[in-house]
Amino acid sequence: MRFLRFLTENRYAGYALFAVLLVALGLFLHRSVSQVGALDLDVLSLPSIIVALILIMLAYVNRFVFWTVLTMAFGLRSGTIRAARAFFLSLLGRYIPGKAGLFLFRLRAYSGGTRGRVGASLLTEYLATSLAACFLVVFGTLFIPVESILLTRVLPAAMAILLSLLLRPGFLKRFLNRLLAFLGKQPLAEIPPAPVLVKVTLGYILTGLLHGAGFFMLLRASGQAGWEMYPVVTGAYYMAGLIGMFAFFAPGGLGVREGIVFLILPHFADMGPVLLSVAVMRLLTITAELLLTGMAYFPAAFDEGRSYRHGK
Repeated sequence: MRFLRFLTENRYAGYALFAVLLVALGLFLHRSVSQVGALDLDVLSLPSIIVALILIMLAYVNRFVFWTVLTMAFGLRSGTIRAARAFFLSLLGRYIPGKAGLFLFRLRAYSGGTRGRVGASLLTEYLATSLAACFLVVFGTLFIPVESILLTRVLPAAMAILLSLLLRPGFLKRFLNRLLAFLGKQPLAEIPPAPVLVKVTLGYILTGLLHGAGFFMLLRASGQAGWEMYPVVTGAYYMAGLIGMFAFFAPGGLGVREGIVFLILPHFADMGPVLLSVAVMRLLTITAELLLTGMAYFPAAFDEGRSYRHGK
């Protein structure tokens, strides 16, 4: 636990963690740019790429808003700019193998013995995001013929039922407190009530719809998707994200998400445009994360510098 405190509170540990993030992100970007460069980008128009990027950024902003709702319900308080900086840096932290950066960067936004509550918030976010993804998968494939009903309907529906039970406030409180007791942390006195958990889950469904819209715009620009395909594309993309979320061995879900998309979408579109859209989507996702991190980081650095000068 002392080592965890050192990683989350020491300034130089923060610099070292940021350096590791830059290396991991650089490797990820190099691979992504190489793959996109090997493909024919002429089929995609610049307006479609810009619209897709805007939709992805809106999805992340929406996710941050509901992360804030969730953390406030757990009694966590942090300035908006500081919380935004930690949140968007944590998204980049997914590219560190093991996804350790995701937890460590978010933890640095809060202080005063809050590690247990931050961990509980993250776990609850995973459950709510997974539930939202299951809803999108089932809805996206409900009215179309699919070859594997087990993969696209039965398993997501079963997971949705299980996750709904896990997110019941009474069960969630017992589950989180047992986990915290196992880790030697103080139990939670209260957790988000059911209306907040429902609100957050619905918010993450909107996040999924925005991400899916970004991916859909790329496929549509290649002439491979009519508007009726939007639910299918969204369901396939979020199914891939759901599985990639739990692939802790894969930085940013690299390879896992793409594999699931390639498994489903070629039944509805040609493989070439699907391959191009996935590669460009990955690059736009990193671009959106970098832009949002920069937008959150520089105002925070300015405010900290101004506070430091006034305190001297």
